Amino acid sequence: MDYVTNNYITLLLLTALAMLLIINRRMKIGGLQYIWAIIGIVLVITICEAVEDICDSYMLSPRILYVKTAMIYLLYPLMALLELYLVAIVKHKKLLLIPYIVSSVLVFIDLFDTRLIYYFNEKHNYLGGPLSILPVSVLIFYVMLLGIESMHILRQGERSKGLIALFMALTAIVTALGEELGFAKGTTETVTAAEMIIYYFFLAAINYSETQAKLYKSRIELEQQRLRLLVVQIQPHFIFNALATIQSLCYTDSEAAADCIDVFGDYLRANINSLSSDEPISFASELEHIEQYIRLEKASRDENFTVIYELREKNFKIPPLTVQPLVENAIKHGALSRRDGKGYVKIRTERAGTNIVITVTDNGVGASLTDKQKEHQSVGIENVRKRLGLQFGGTLEVNLSDTGATSVITLPG
Repeated sequence: MDYVTNNYITLLLLTALAMLLIINRRMKIGGLQYIWAIIGIVLVITICEAVEDICDSYMLSPRILYVKTAMIYLLYPLMALLELYLVAIVKHKKLLLIPYIVSSVLVFIDLFDTRLIYYFNEKHNYLGGPLSILPVSVLIFYVMLLGIESMHILRQGERSKGLIALFMALTAIVTALGEELGFAKGTTETVTAAEMIIYYFFLAAINYSETQAKLYKSRIELEQQRLRLLVVQIQPHFIFNALATIQSLCYTDSEAAADCIDVFGDYLRANINSLSSDEPISFASELEHIEQYIRLEKASRDENFTVIYELREKNFKIPPLTVQPLVENAIKHGALSRRDGKGYVKIRTERAGTNIVITVTDNGVGASLTDKQKEHQSVGIENVRKRLGLQFGGTLEVNLSDTGATSVITLPG
């Protein structure tokens, strides 16, 4: 009970900090491993202090005090070193460990009563050895480095981070003096826990700001991709061909012309609606849009081609206008490039583990496309690839061969 009473504020701060780390564990914040380590160190130090009180109250063996003091001399410099690692970008971490290792070795040796740094008499009185200043010097060395690094951070223009680092260094110095002079005795652990909470909130604020900036950038890029895709998808020559076909059918087959107008209107409406929405659409809606495009292509051309459907998976959603551009490329630069009229496009969907895989294949010229055709293809493909990544975390791979082209979309399930 005395342990909780004496360390109530410290334990409360440590618990709050641990809860924040656990609740926000998915946040990609650098240096959290150091904060966890410091939480553990502060907790162990409070336990060591409690052990000393128990040992003094019941006059237990001084050997217990040797272990407790060794832990304190090991943990305080380590805590300062971890704070330095947390705040600053340290290039020579292993080099900075040397003073700590030297001090730690001598502290460990004193467990065997060498009396180099410390020892106790039978009355539990602490006595310093010839090197008693060493652990304190190592601690001061790391705190001074933290102060120097904070000034360096300030000079680099990172005002918020530099001020927080300077605050941590100054509070460490003031608290150490307070412990020595008596006006802040027993507050080191509480101050350290408070520093970690302050620094964590700083890291969380930076992470939130960066996340918002990335999200804003992604939205801007997505809007740009939509505009580019709109230009690519609703191409003038396709519109002219469709209108010319409708005009021709008006003279020869009025019913077919009316049907073609309905399909053409639905096609344009679906394009514009899809590009103005952030929401994914069902594959069924995308498939309907693909079929509208195919009907218009067949109506406006003398050449024929076949579309083969192997739809083993239909119940999923995709970003709008992701499969249709691939089918369009497969028809224009694949199936219609065949001179024998045996061109085909195959659309296949399937589940592979937790992923949905959509494959569009043609039996056209593939790798023999002209540079102009490849350039035209690359615009639409790049649009699809970027939108898949931005909206779904999906991927698109396109492979060209002498026997045709294969486009593979992989969507996380």
